[in-house]
Amino acid sequence: MIQQTQHTTHPRPLLLAILLGLLFSASARADLPRDGLVLIDFDANWRYHDKDEDLGTAWVRPDFDDSGWSEGPALLGYDTADRRGRWPEPGLQTELQPNLITYYFRTTFDYEGPTQGVSLNLQHIIDDGAVFYLNGVELGRTELMPEGDIAHNTRTTTWTNPSIEDAEFELDPSLLRRGRNVLAVSVHNQSPNSSDICLGAKLTVTEDTALPPALYLSWQRDPTSTMTIQWHLDEHDHSTRLVYAPAGSDDYREANVDTHPMVFSDRPIYTAELTGLRPGSDYKFRILREQRGASSPTLRFRTMPATADERPIRIAVGGDVLHRYEWMARTNREAARMDPDFIVWGGDLAYADGREDRIDRWYTFFRAMNETLILDDGRVIPVVMGIGNHEIVGHFYWGADRGRDTYEDTDEYRESIAPYYYNMFAFPGHPGYGVLDFGDYMSIILLDTDHSGPVEGTQTDWLAETIAQRDGVPHIIPVYHYPAFPSVRDFFGAVPTRIREHWIPHFERHGVRIAFENHDHAYKRTVPIKAEREHADGIVYIGDGAWGVSTREVHVAAETPYLAKSISERHFILLTIKGETQDLKVFSEHGNIIDHHISRPRR
Repeated sequence: MIQQTQHTTHPRPLLLAILLGLLFSASARADLPRDGLVLIDFDANWRYHDKDEDLGTAWVRPDFDDSGWSEGPALLGYDTADRRGRWPEPGLQTELQPNLITYYFRTTFDYEGPTQGVSLNLQHIIDDGAVFYLNGVELGRTELMPEGDIAHNTRTTTWTNPSIEDAEFELDPSLLRRGRNVLAVSVHNQSPNSSDICLGAKLTVTEDTALPPALYLSWQRDPTSTMTIQWHLDEHDHSTRLVYAPAGSDDYREANVDTHPMVFSDRPIYTAELTGLRPGSDYKFRILREQRGASSPTLRFRTMPATADERPIRIAVGGDVLHRYEWMARTNREAARMDPDFIVWGGDLAYADGREDRIDRWYTFFRAMNETLILDDGRVIPVVMGIGNHEIVGHFYWGADRGRDTYEDTDEYRESIAPYYYNMFAFPGHPGYGVLDFGDYMSIILLDTDHSGPVEGTQTDWLAETIAQRDGVPHIIPVYHYPAFPSVRDFFGAVPTRIREHWIPHFERHGVRIAFENHDHAYKRTVPIKAEREHADGIVYIGDGAWGVSTREVHVAAETPYLAKSISERHFILLTIKGETQDLKVFSEHGNIIDHHISRPRR
């Protein structure tokens, strides 16, 4: 059952809302399995007539009385040539009268699923030929049957032997009904002297489904009890709905859905925030479409556990995501293979630079996510996305000859220089930085390194207050784009210097143990650093952003006092949190471990 709530952007008259509610309730309640619902299997029970009697055409009708026919399980037939051992499973189970031209069969099944937007698939084991009728209408005939009217004395064009075959004909799903259905089959021999005949059939219904062109999950509030689902369509569809339920239940609820247009595109963006969820639980969801296009398959997500002691928490972290599709996809697949709870990308996502003429890069970015970050069981891996210079027109708030003095701390200004980022992602939203609190055990802080706003000033004030409020949280994890301790660029550059001056003192005062940096297209891990010196109680800065981009030559670690390791290699970092321990394994795009670091709480 779906519990209806109002669609926030498309109010409708009450009667229409009720009718649509009934429609979607029926669809979701009959949620078809991902691999389809078997209506008739190869060993199904059939009624059959093998009396060499011309039944005309009435026998195919659903209301035909077949109570006087014989009955038995498939496979049904005979074999006078002693080849039964070669028949497909389940083998010959019901013997028929031999040496007739035509045999008649009927079986019934009940169906309560959707009848729109579905496909029928028929596999058959037939010797020699057959005509199939669903609810009195011809569904199709095997290739050895002649064209035209079929009669009691119709023979096949040649002979064959029993084997499992897919139907050569297109099956019309509109013949399927809710309630009782009847499949009738006439099986025909090539000759009355034939040594065998056989009937077996497997009929499956599958829902016609398709992923939307973009689908991505994240959070705006506590990930232990919420989930935000966003998707795009090629055109606006007022009928689109999102329904969800606990994984083991069919008690679907319908989510509130907001929609707004994608910048520089005809695509609409839909957003549904689900709240009041149970921590550490699996949920299923579907995006339903009544009017245009196919609904989504049944997909899954899981909420984060209530504590870090229940099970290991796995987070794949990186940045600088899409230079080439194949690079992004390869690293995505390796990260997905680890079954992470979620991914964090610290900026430079699609490399569209906020430009209208580069919108195709976003289409490619979302295609790569669809094709690689949905697991075989349907679970969609959430992604938390930070901002980088390639989300910005001119790379920095003062770029493209704007200058620092022209900066305005307004939503309108930020949207003008980072149009895609603020348009497409629910978190962090304005002003480009934010915090996600996972219960009371972890806080991920996304920051903006001079891209849509300055490091210093308002953002630093927010950081100081935010991190102080979380003093004592075991895992405070900053993620940002430009590195304070670069593996490629100049340590004394303006942005790294500002980060070290304004942010790092707050990190050091409030228990940060690791910070994720990006931007340099390489991998690095620093020594523990405190007050810009190596210190046993210092912070390890890790990353430098090479998820799906070309790599750069790095500073040699042995010649760079703050670097413990540096490599020019595409990679992702798998952060595993168990209790208060932070275990970081770094994997190359090919799945090889290239570094390992463990951070335990300071005593």
